[in-house]
Amino acid sequence: MQCRSLVLSTLLLLAATERVQASTDINGLFDSRSHALGGSGVAYLDSAGAIPTNPALLDQIGKLTLGLDVFYIRSQPEAPYTIYHTDQAGQSTRTYETIRSAPTGAPLPFVGAAFRLDDRVVLGAAVYPVIGQGAKAEYRPSPEMYPTAIAKVDVAMGLIEAGIPISIRLLDNLSLGLMWRMTYMTQSVSTPLPAKVAPGAVIDTSTGQVVNGEIEVTGMNFTGLQIGLLYKPVPSLRLGFSYRGKVTVEGSGTTTTRLGATPIVLDTQQSYSNPHAFRAGFAWTALGDKLMLAADLKYLLYAEAFEQLGTTTTMPGKSPATAYTKAYWKNSFSAHVGAEYSFGGSFSARLGYAIVTSATHPDYALSYFAPPGNAHQFLGGIGLKIFDSLNMDIAAGYVVLTSKVTKATEDNAGAGIYGSHSFMISQTLTYHL
Repeated sequence: MQCRSLVLSTLLLLAATERVQASTDINGLFDSRSHALGGSGVAYLDSAGAIPTNPALLDQIGKLTLGLDVFYIRSQPEAPYTIYHTDQAGQSTRTYETIRSAPTGAPLPFVGAAFRLDDRVVLGAAVYPVIGQGAKAEYRPSPEMYPTAIAKVDVAMGLIEAGIPISIRLLDNLSLGLMWRMTYMTQSVSTPLPAKVAPGAVIDTSTGQVVNGEIEVTGMNFTGLQIGLLYKPVPSLRLGFSYRGKVTVEGSGTTTTRLGATPIVLDTQQSYSNPHAFRAGFAWTALGDKLMLAADLKYLLYAEAFEQLGTTTTMPGKSPATAYTKAYWKNSFSAHVGAEYSFGGSFSARLGYAIVTSATHPDYALSYFAPPGNAHQFLGGIGLKIFDSLNMDIAAGYVVLTSKVTKATEDNAGAGIYGSHSFMISQTLTYHL
């Protein structure tokens, strides 16, 4: 029994390490106007959506602003999985077959408020998601050897923040924003226990089914900071800058498998880093402020934050053991552009585009990482003034990222197509005084 438990604990450790999930930022969260304009906004947002984007922008509100945004994303990733085929002589051959996951969707809400304390100071608060993602996939790891055995993958991960910003007008045309960030991480992963030879996954011989390892991890961090600047050199031009400091959340929980009558449960620790992020942009108005053109550039330092991913598990009565998965993520760069035209002040039409370079290196791409390559985002939306103090904004977009990895390595999921197809829609209600 002790030997069996030791073997299972080793497999659980491998499963926990190999299935850590990570992702680049989701662009367009927090505000539908920003969403429609290509995920830009560091220089022009005048709603509560400015809080996580650039807290200095809160200086643009009147007495009070309240914001509620619901961002819904539906994604369908695809990636290679290892499949073992067995011939009539009983010889097994390892192949890599691209499997498209089932579509998964999730609403990502934002709630924020800001109040002007005096002519030069605005105080705010907001709760919002930073990252939200999931994946579900099913495949047969060894269709000839175990024709009824189906491997099932179910992964969900999220980072949620609460921010308390203050905006201070230093000069008539220069504002500074500072924000304290508290970050909560939750991760739920159910994936097959790995096997390096056929059938490629641990099979319960009594049932003929694939055995999964299940990870449940949560954690908190209270040390996040963000700063922002807003500068208006002339009335028609606004320049914005924001820096978001790195946050590493140390999560704890359990990893469980149910092979046999008695479940094996291991205490588990995993960390997740939201990297340093730099963002700069402009917003220019013309035609009597009816037309606005905006552009943002964003740079995220994933290379420093994701060299390798570690998982520590502890079996009862044993010392903690840590295993690592090589990641070697690259820094991610993105460009966002948008145009808005206002018809009479009560209706606005918007279009946007963004290109985002993935942080994932092809030699270290896994089935649950963001795919390598470049993502293209096509977006649009409208703005409506319902009452003098109430606005509604609606946006929608499509994101596609597809790349072909031709070389299988010891550290990636294999050769094949890595990609993701996502549809996004958002709606924001903004009340202001």
